[in-house]
Amino acid sequence: MVDSGAQTLETLEGADRYNRWIFERIRAGLGRRVLEIGCGTGTITQFLVDRDLVVGVDVSPEYVLMAATRCRAHANVLIQLHDITKSIEELRQYRFDSAVSANVFEHIEDDSRAMAAVFELLEPGGTFSLLVPSHPFLMSPFDRAIGHYRRYTMAGLRGKLEAAGFRVDAIRRSNPIGAIGWAVNNCLLRRGRLGGVGIYDRLVPTLSWLDRRVEPAIGLSLTARATKV
Repeated sequence: MVDSGAQTLETLEGADRYNRWIFERIRAGLGRRVLEIGCGTGTITQFLVDRDLVVGVDVSPEYVLMAATRCRAHANVLIQLHDITKSIEELRQYRFDSAVSANVFEHIEDDSRAMAAVFELLEPGGTFSLLVPSHPFLMSPFDRAIGHYRRYTMAGLRGKLEAAGFRVDAIRRSNPIGAIGWAVNNCLLRRGRLGGVGIYDRLVPTLSWLDRRVEPAIGLSLTARATKV
């Protein structure tokens, strides 16, 4: 059986502009000591290497090895095999002032527990920026094939962050063009694969321009920034 999640990560490996754009969506409030939840193969981690300390965690040994290889030249970047829904004691020593996560929490069955773990690991005043897929009505067979337990509503994401103890400072939808493409490709045509990544990567300047100027009613993703108070 094909691992659709691994195949999707592999597809996105070369989408440099897209990966940079995703990072720009979650960089607000970024501190000097950063926890990245679900570092995957390091496509976002690579943009964090100018921080004083970066600890990237993932539950996949294969991804941890790939991310560690990608970041091996940076002594300030630690990549660890870790499931924050099971234990966080080994991570407390790092005294994080910020945490980031991109397209990860939808893969975590107990996402509320994971958010509570992030809250516990942050120092007071620490920030948590995350990006997750939006709109439950866009949930498709492809979502399930790549391990998505859910897509989020704005109110649902806000509620889970607040229940974990965070103050939600900002939350918004982004990427309306991507939402339309997802609906056609995966909900209507049910192609079951990530298509047109090369074209999408070239569209990033346009998508970024739209994101800065428009508050869309629909969007492929939700981005949120929250603070431990």
